[in-house]
Amino acid sequence: MFAVALLAGALAPEFSRYGAERTLRVVLSALRVVITRPSEVPDPALALDRIAAIATAAAPSLPGDSRPAMVAGGARLAGGRLDAAIESYREALALGERAETDLNLGRAYEGKGDADRSHAAFLRAVWISPALLSAVLPDVAATLREELVRLEAELRAGRLKAPPPLPE
Repeated sequence: MFAVALLAGALAPEFSRYGAERTLRVVLSALRVVITRPSEVPDPALALDRIAAIATAAAPSLPGDSRPAMVAGGARLAGGRLDAAIESYREALALGERAETDLNLGRAYEGKGDADRSHAAFLRAVWISPALLSAVLPDVAATLREELVRLEAELRAGRLKAPPPLPE
């Protein structure tokens, strides 16, 4: 009996994690539906707010995991809540940088009309993962491609002191 209690006590934190994983899977699916088929959702704005709230609530059960903040940021970005999206992406970045996070941060800044910060975030994203060039508009991708070529030449020549910075 003691062994069963000990095993249950050891696994208890994992049950919360498993529940949070399932929750993230569900809200990510819901986010896809709202974005791709908004006419099928009675109140897309309300649904996006709810998705962001549920994703955020899953975060404590997934310590060190940026996905809840990423999903919340995606819902906020899709809902036009750009400052809140930026805040979510900054939270995700605090847990570890991923090119996708930088890309979405750039999209949020782009939505606000902040061309300099948007460009900086996009450049950082494609520096980390050049495949993401296909995820930005063609005119933006062309400029980023030129900058990547220049930065890679500086890197090969030993003149690049640091990677492109994220926007402040």
